Amino acid sequence: MADQATVRTNNPSAVRQGAVPAAAGATPAGNGNGVSPADMVGNVTEFTENLLTLGELQARLAVIELKQNVESAKVGGLVLLVGAALALTSLPIALAGGAELLVSELGMKRGYALLSVAVAALAIAGSCIAIAGSRIRRTAVGFPRSAEEFTRNRNWVRTVLLYSGRSSRRR
Repeated sequence: MADQATVRTNNPSAVRQGAVPAAAGATPAGNGNGVSPADMVGNVTEFTENLLTLGELQARLAVIELKQNVESAKVGGLVLLVGAALALTSLPIALAGGAELLVSELGMKRGYALLSVAVAALAIAGSCIAIAGSRIRRTAVGFPRSAEEFTRNRNWVRTVLLYSGRSSRRR
């Protein structure tokens, strides 16, 4: 396997198939470190191809993870929607019934009973939201493999950019 930290190869004429090797005894034109403009263009082209391949693979992995997330949320999401619809439609009836019980059984005034039931409902709703929020944060839904692979790809690109153009003797 080639060293992925560099863009250079051991044999510059073998970088591209069909490349014309430099004539024996000819000095390569370039920046004085033995890299010809043709080799540099080849290296940049190869690096760009690698970046495009990484981007394509990253997108494929994200699509696969998105499909898995959607598939795992189908049944749970449907049950959640049905439960939420039933809860929302029955909530006003339950609250009014609770307030009427306070009025008839405890002799409270209607206004105080309605306010007491509303405050209790808000307290229960707030605790339910807090519990649901903490559970949702701990679930494995998301793109963990894509994020990990993106971090690896970003580090590889940084390494290539950092060490490209340097001789392996100076590292």
